[in-house]
Amino acid sequence: MKTGAHNSQRDGVVLALVLMLMLVLGLLSLTLLSLSANMGIDVSRDLSDADAFWAAEAGLEQAKTLGQMKRKRYTAILKPSGSGTLFGYNVLTGTTGRASYLVSILDDPTWDNSAHTLQKYIITSTGTAQGGRTRVVTLHAWLLNYAGYLNASHFENGVYYVTGDLLDGPVYTDDRLNIMGGLSHIGPVFMGLVSSATNGVNYRENSSNPWTPTTNELNAVWQGGLALNAAPLDIEGQFGDHITDIQVESQSGGLDLEGAAKGDYAFNFQADGSFAYSNMVTQVVQTNQLSALNGTIYVEGNAYVQGVVSGRVTLAARKSINIVSDVVYASASGANPDPWNTNSFNNAAVTDMLGLMAGNTVQVQGSNTINIHASILIATNGFNANYSSTVIGNKFINLFGGLSQYSRGVVGHVPSSGSFQGFHKKYKFDQRYASDAPPSFPASLYNYHDWQ
Repeated sequence: MKTGAHNSQRDGVVLALVLMLMLVLGLLSLTLLSLSANMGIDVSRDLSDADAFWAAEAGLEQAKTLGQMKRKRYTAILKPSGSGTLFGYNVLTGTTGRASYLVSILDDPTWDNSAHTLQKYIITSTGTAQGGRTRVVTLHAWLLNYAGYLNASHFENGVYYVTGDLLDGPVYTDDRLNIMGGLSHIGPVFMGLVSSATNGVNYRENSSNPWTPTTNELNAVWQGGLALNAAPLDIEGQFGDHITDIQVESQSGGLDLEGAAKGDYAFNFQADGSFAYSNMVTQVVQTNQLSALNGTIYVEGNAYVQGVVSGRVTLAARKSINIVSDVVYASASGANPDPWNTNSFNNAAVTDMLGLMAGNTVQVQGSNTINIHASILIATNGFNANYSSTVIGNKFINLFGGLSQYSRGVVGHVPSSGSFQGFHKKYKFDQRYASDAPPSFPASLYNYHDWQ
């Protein structure tokens, strides 16, 4: 009897333990199920966030691609489908695998686009996943202008920057830069940011020997900094004919010298705002006022320019432009000393602007130091000098403004033996062109930055 009672008592304890274990396992199962459900929700949310984010990124990329393809103001770029332009709210829509996006492109509220050639926009892209999750990303877009470079090129054409060259402003090239320095030479000096679409620089002591510059030598050359792997330019007009754009503009209020009037013309600008021009064959001289034009002159031929510019104008020649002698701004001479007089020159006091655009070349004539106040663009070739292969002494091309050329021309060089030939370069950037430009001067590319 005692043994049976003992066994019954033991069986009760075991049953209690089993029930308690089952209760613990049940509670544990419920906890695991709850954790699993919550983890599933979290994973689902993470996936939805990722879907929404990448959809928003896709919208930004479409806006960037369309802007860089057209290289015009977003107010002038047509939507890829439907009517209207790429400016305003919800101007681009699209879908990715499990999400959609809406893109708005608006003026930067901190900048007045109507008062500047430099255009600033803010692109906002909203991605929405299938579950309703949203992500918003923004990007700043600046439409730059060719006037915004002191020196720009597509091909460097094997031309070197050498000791004595001083460039005070932004430089941009699609090609590899060629720098000659070392030994007893200091090398060229770049005071503004230099950008190259390539991944390196060609340094040489002379035509035979490479140069491995020290850190101090690099700092002496690239005083404004060096940026590699930059976006390429479009100087040749792959996305639009720059010369033809001026031709079209000149037909509505400018001076249009084509058709029966086509030919080669000489231009002499006057400090009173007038200019004289004559056909090189007939020699008949005519006069006009820059203020009477819409800011554009087009020549179906070659142009020869000189004088003092008082006003704002862009002159485009289908063929070449020849700079006969000094062509300077009235407001950057006389009472306002020349731009290289750093102690007294006031860039803000300069009010005149000259754009020179050539389909073929711009050629400097003569063998004396020459002063050029202009922003220059050459669509297919380069900037050259008649005496680039002649020893002419310590002569300079003093350029105040900027130069963009498809293929770098030669104005001076160091021969394999003998003295330097041609002109040294003393180029100074017109600071107004950081946000302004001569009339109808073409845009270069979009700069996208400050992603958030």
